[in-house]
Amino acid sequence: MRRDLQRQQDLWKDELTTRETLERAENDVRVRETELRARQQEVETREQQIRQETANLESNRYELTKVTIESPIDGLVTRRNIDEGETVVVGTMNNAGTVLMTIADMAVVQAEVEVDETDVPSVAIGQLAEVTIDALPDRTFAGRITEIGNSPIQAAAATGRQATNFKVVVVLDDALPEGIRPGFTCTADITTATRQSVAAVPIPAVAVRELVYDAYGQVVREPTADERRSGRATGVAAAELKPGQTRKETEGVFLVRDGRAAFAPVKVGIAGDKYFEVLSGLKPGDAVITGPYNSVRAMKDGDRVTVDQPPR
Repeated sequence: MRRDLQRQQDLWKDELTTRETLERAENDVRVRETELRARQQEVETREQQIRQETANLESNRYELTKVTIESPIDGLVTRRNIDEGETVVVGTMNNAGTVLMTIADMAVVQAEVEVDETDVPSVAIGQLAEVTIDALPDRTFAGRITEIGNSPIQAAAATGRQATNFKVVVVLDDALPEGIRPGFTCTADITTATRQSVAAVPIPAVAVRELVYDAYGQVVREPTADERRSGRATGVAAAELKPGQTRKETEGVFLVRDGRAAFAPVKVGIAGDKYFEVLSGLKPGDAVITGPYNSVRAMKDGDRVTVDQPPR
């Protein structure tokens, strides 16, 4: 149309065509240009639709990948919570999603135990532990501590009081036999420290007594019952405290001195199954009184004692 218009314009200059033909050519050009712009707009609309459909295709492909759920680890299915055809819920910020199943990697087995708050300070990463599984009572499995909880597990006791425990994770080093299942009940003995060739006393021999200390930190001995009866008491009475004196509970053991029990404060270290390590307070040759815990707990300073000779 534009070429035809150009020819008509050239002819018009030479007066070889009519005005009507020239105007018709100009009008045809305007019509064709309008149609061209309409076609270009339609192309842009189609391209926008193609981009939208491409985005929908990618979104549908992504949704399709969710149909097949793949486990990030190799393991054994230990629990399946739903069956085929049941409805599942996608997790949101406030609502947890549906748990389909639980998969356990049996190549690495860990034991989760609860440790009392009084023992947690002595537990450290890498310490050795021996785990006993209730289902296999005749065997123990070696392991190492890999995790110590920073927050306590609050468990309400039957009396209403709360027992504060911390979760400690022990990874087992030994290969477990067939038949072990996740969720088995177990206990762990954790070795927090070891000592060789040190002074030790039986655990029932250690008692706690309330002693009086002077301003210099020395123990002020209270009079015995015999001294009070004989009038030779020179110590501090139970209700009397002089300026600078304090009364506090002290760990110690009872020694045999001149046929009587004498309470000696001691500083204990680590505790084993049967013995306390003694850091200070005893010297070689001291005879420590031991026996049932109730007997030692009821013993008083100055009580008469008789040493039993061991059978020959």
